[in-house]
Amino acid sequence: MSSFLNRHAVILIFPVLDILLNIVNYAYHLLLARQLSSVDYGFLNGYLALLGLLLIIGSALQWTVTRDLSQHSTNHYRVLRNRLLAVVGVILLILLYVLPILLPFTRINLLLVVLTVFFHILLSFRRGVIQAQERFYALNLSYYVESLTKVIATWLLLQYTNVTLALAFILIGMLMAYLVSLFQTPFPESTGPTRWHGLTHMIHTQVVMTLFFTLDSLLVTRFFPTFAGDYSVALRFGQLLLFVALSLSQLLLPRLSSLNHQQSFHIWERKLYLFLLSGLACAVLFYVTVVPYLIPLLFGSGYDLAGQYVKYMVLVYAGITLIQYEALVQFSLHRTSYLKWFWGILVLLVLSLMFVRQTIEIWLTGQAVVLLGSAFVLRFILPKQRLIAKKEEHL
Repeated sequence: MSSFLNRHAVILIFPVLDILLNIVNYAYHLLLARQLSSVDYGFLNGYLALLGLLLIIGSALQWTVTRDLSQHSTNHYRVLRNRLLAVVGVILLILLYVLPILLPFTRINLLLVVLTVFFHILLSFRRGVIQAQERFYALNLSYYVESLTKVIATWLLLQYTNVTLALAFILIGMLMAYLVSLFQTPFPESTGPTRWHGLTHMIHTQVVMTLFFTLDSLLVTRFFPTFAGDYSVALRFGQLLLFVALSLSQLLLPRLSSLNHQQSFHIWERKLYLFLLSGLACAVLFYVTVVPYLIPLLFGSGYDLAGQYVKYMVLVYAGITLIQYEALVQFSLHRTSYLKWFWGILVLLVLSLMFVRQTIEIWLTGQAVVLLGSAFVLRFILPKQRLIAKKEEHL
C-alpha cells in the first residue's frame, strides 16, 4: 500500500515541484529584465533561443536513454557519447564562425553557449537513467541545482551583469548539475552494438519542435527590434505552458513506453489527451484575464505591451504543447512517419512568420492559427493504436 501511494503521489507532486522550478527560472528573467535595457534583454532572448535549439541534442538523448532502458533495450552508450560529442563539436565550431555574420551575436557569447551544450549532453546520459528508473525526486534535484545556481549567481552579481555574464551563469548552473549527477547515478551500462536510430529520430523530432518556438524569438530581433523586450517577456509566460507540459511528459514517457504493446494503450492515451485539453482551456482563460495584470507587477512598467502580446502568445503555445504531445505518443510507439507532417507544419509556420507580420499581434495570430489548426489535424491523421508490425518492433 505504501509503495502504491508513493508511486502515484509523484504524479501530483512532480508537476508541482516543476512549476516551482519554473518560478525559480522566472526569477532569473525577472532580475535580468529589470537590470538590462529592453534592447539588451531582447538580444539575450535571441541567445537563449539559439541555446534552446542546441539543447535539443541533450534532451533527445535523455528521452532516448529513458525509452530504451524502460523497454530493456541495449546500446553501447560510451561509443555513442564519444561519437556524438565529436559530431556536435564540429557543428558548433562552424556555427561559432558563421553565426556572427548572420546575426548580431558575438563569439565570446557563442563560446559560452557551446560549452553549455557540451555539459548538457554529458548530463543528459545520467538524467536519462534517473528518469527511466522513475526516480523523479532525484531528477528534480538535478534541475533545481542547475536553476538555483544560475539564479543565485545572477542575484549576487546583478549590478555587474550584462548579456555575457547572464550566459556565463547558465553555464555555471549546468556545470554544477553535471557534478551532482556524478553522485546520483552511474553512466548507463554499455552493452550490445551502438544504435543511433532512436537518438537521431528524437533529435529530428526535437529539431522541428524547437524551431516552432525559437524561430519567432530569433526573427523578432530582426523584424521588430524595438519591441523585442516586450515580446521576450510575453514569451516567458507562453513558454511556462510548454514547460509544465514537458514536466508531465517526463512522468509519462516511461509509462507510455512500457505500455506500447498493450491493448490498454489507446484508451489510456485518449483519456490523457482529454485531460490535456481541459488543462489548456483553463490556462488560456487564466492568461487572458489575469496574466496581463501580473506582468507590470513582476517585470516593471517598462514592458507594458507584453500584457497585450501574452493573450496571443498563450494560443501559440497551446498549439505547440498539443503538437509536442503527439510527438511523445508517436515516439513511444516507435513510429517515424509523422515527421513528414511536422515538416509540413514548419513550412506553414515559416510562411506565416515571413509574410504575415504587419504588427506583432497579427504576427502572433498567424502563428496561433497554423499551430492550433495543425495540432487538431494531427489528432485525426496520426495512428494511436499499439505497434504490431514486426518490422518496426526492432527499431
